[in-house]
Amino acid sequence: MTTSETGNAEIFELYRYTSAARILMTFKGAFSQELLVELGDIIKKQHGDGNDVRKMFSVFVEMAQNILYYSAEKETRRSDGKEVGVGIVLIRDMDKYFCITSGNQIEKERGEKIYARCEELAALGKEDLKALYHERRQSQAPEGSKGAGLGLIDMMRKSDAPPNFELRAIDEHLSFFILNIMIQKV
Repeated sequence: MTTSETGNAEIFELYRYTSAARILMTFKGAFSQELLVELGDIIKKQHGDGNDVRKMFSVFVEMAQNILYYSAEKETRRSDGKEVGVGIVLIRDMDKYFCITSGNQIEKERGEKIYARCEELAALGKEDLKALYHERRQSQAPEGSKGAGLGLIDMMRKSDAPPNFELRAIDEHLSFFILNIMIQKV
């Protein structure tokens, strides 16, 4: 069997890339609440329980939950037959920041709305985001939402640098939404 047949070359290249990119943790696949708990335990064990790690973990959970609930790509779990969202989340160790990135397929129209919402939120200052967060906590969840739209607001609040987001077209029906949130190291 040759290296290309077994995928060894791809694994080696992935290892080299993740090392060079200083990726601390990455997961691509179907997300579930149980998986979030397990990955959260790994993050806390490897990086401690400081304020920056708690913020990083909180953003990671929000991103993973968004994938779990809203990804257009779904997979049915063998264990219980439950349909869950598929996507990718990774955490990078940068010089002064942890960069938490998520990506998932999204229906094109919904993606455009999320992108516009990100633009609106990114334009707000910390105090405005805080006020909006508290206002939304008191209100009803928007139609089609699992919460009051708090997750996105909370991630933007926690970001210690301007958030970066992108919507890439896949085809006429689907896009791929990418969100990067930076948490300053303490």
